[in-house]
Amino acid sequence: MFYLAEALQSLGKPQIVAGQPNSELAIRCKAKNIPFVPIKMRNELDILSIPAFLKTIDENRIQLIHAHTAKAHAIALLIKTFRYYLSLIVSRRVDFHINKNPFSKLKYYSSKNDIFLTVSNKIKDILIEDGVNPEKVVTVYSGIDLKRFENLPEPTYLKKEFIISEDTVVIGNVAALVDHKDQLTLLQAISLLDTPKRFVFLIVGEGELEEKLKQTAKSLGILDKVIFTGFRKDILAFYNLFDVFTLTSKEEGLGTSVLDAMASGLPVVATKAGGITEMIEHNKGSFVADIGENKKLAEYYKTLIEDENLRKTFGNYNKAQVEKFSITQTIKKTIRIYNLFLDKKIDYKI
Repeated sequence: MFYLAEALQSLGKPQIVAGQPNSELAIRCKAKNIPFVPIKMRNELDILSIPAFLKTIDENRIQLIHAHTAKAHAIALLIKTFRYYLSLIVSRRVDFHINKNPFSKLKYYSSKNDIFLTVSNKIKDILIEDGVNPEKVVTVYSGIDLKRFENLPEPTYLKKEFIISEDTVVIGNVAALVDHKDQLTLLQAISLLDTPKRFVFLIVGEGELEEKLKQTAKSLGILDKVIFTGFRKDILAFYNLFDVFTLTSKEEGLGTSVLDAMASGLPVVATKAGGITEMIEHNKGSFVADIGENKKLAEYYKTLIEDENLRKTFGNYNKAQVEKFSITQTIKKTIRIYNLFLDKKIDYKI
């Protein structure tokens, strides 16, 4: 969303970003001189926030709202109740089915929704399967800023911090430690891994399952093979440290950490969750296993750990393929959709 705001700013497109006061988004917008209106939103039905939104809309003659989160979607529907003429675009980034409760049905089946932008075809298919009008769903892949990966930070300090020798193959996982990221399957795969080569897995992130996962690693006897780094801000240095990237999710909208890995020239081992297989190709840059297939994952890790040339071949392939997921493409398609609604020349065949 911030990339999009930056692009609109550079193109001279009038916009206002509304978000939580004192948030990271607020800080970044201020740094880039992007107009930002701080509005406290306590929950999805925070009617107390509506007057502030209406005031901003009226004063700035806003014509279109783009809701980027589930909470923003609900509040935008409330806003449109009072300003019916607004066009409402909703981004959908998770591959969960729509809840069966009346509130969720009201959100997603409302005629006030003009169009849904899904970050993968998998999410698009789920929305249509759940009853959303197919003519109101368009895939716009989440893109990344490829320039960030042109000169990755030197990771020498990380090798010292985590005591990693030069001959150790490093496999990295960057994800929140929550159920749908399924690091439990990752740990099980590590416990099945048998190779004479030195290797270590770095699990980078934090979350509600952190202690449970650490206890699982202990019970599986793999504490010498796994390092939990916790939350880190120096993610780009980690991508330069990794020899292989892995994501073993059960559910995944798209998985932009995979795109980051591809842009870093890394081979990938992942599961067939959500839109992951729309980014990577099995046996061409990546190995892909069924969800929960810890034995197959262990086999793929072993192959890449023991074959340096294959790691380089896969990494080079991914670095070329990731060009299709540049943030430039995301921005172009999103702005085109904006213009269709602003001009009222609606053509869903984007």
